[in-house]
Amino acid sequence: MKETISILGCGWLGMPLGERLVNDGYPVKGSTTRAEKISNIKAAGMAAYNISLSPDPEGDIADFLDTDILFINIPPGKGDGQPHFYLRQMQALAKQIDESRVKKIILISATSVYPQNNDEVTENDAIRIESPFSDTAWLDIEELFTLNEELKTTVLRFSGLIGGDYQPGRYFSGRELGGADDPVNMIHQEDCILIVEEIIAKNLFGEVFNASADEHPTRRELYTRSCEVLGIAAPIFIDKPMPYRIVNCDKLKKALNYQFTYPDPMQGLSG
Repeated sequence: MKETISILGCGWLGMPLGERLVNDGYPVKGSTTRAEKISNIKAAGMAAYNISLSPDPEGDIADFLDTDILFINIPPGKGDGQPHFYLRQMQALAKQIDESRVKKIILISATSVYPQNNDEVTENDAIRIESPFSDTAWLDIEELFTLNEELKTTVLRFSGLIGGDYQPGRYFSGRELGGADDPVNMIHQEDCILIVEEIIAKNLFGEVFNASADEHPTRRELYTRSCEVLGIAAPIFIDKPMPYRIVNCDKLKKALNYQFTYPDPMQGLSG
């Protein structure tokens, strides 16, 4: 019997991942904050749960956490408007996990843990930097789980996301965008899914991995093409350099013997 997997957050990544894991033969539980998505989760072959973190868990969290592997895929947000909402969400979740039988976790984090030092960064270069989308540092979130000796947590630090119905150019159309010729770090949805599948299949828990495509196109190249695909105006590029980082993924590729399906993010901008 394969291990049971619970996916906290069936959105852009969690939903197709859940479908893939069901096809792989795993019993899967999927959660959403939106009641209207319950039928979609069930149709994908998962047990469906309506769970939110406000910041305390609401819904049948105890049954949802009756699982072997927990996949945490909750984006940061400001929620109730009080300070450190995302951190409080994760702290409340961590307490529930302590009361459950969960022993293995995959936590989706971000490469914004790294300084923009105009150089290459590896997993050892993480520092406490507040997320641009919340007032919380990703490293604080990671350590809620990685420092818990009762858990084996693998952290996946994803770069910018592309694929599926997500086109990054949508958010920059017609806007001024600096660092036109600086490199960007991206990863395609299909690679995100395959990497998670490989971690589960190879039982690689208790690790920290960067996950970012091999190639690093410029902002000008990537966002211009993305806007072309959408049929909208490209950004207004400013040549003045901006701080950047280049994310190194050698550790992930070696541990998983992994080759990216979309090594060049430009290939993933369908049109």
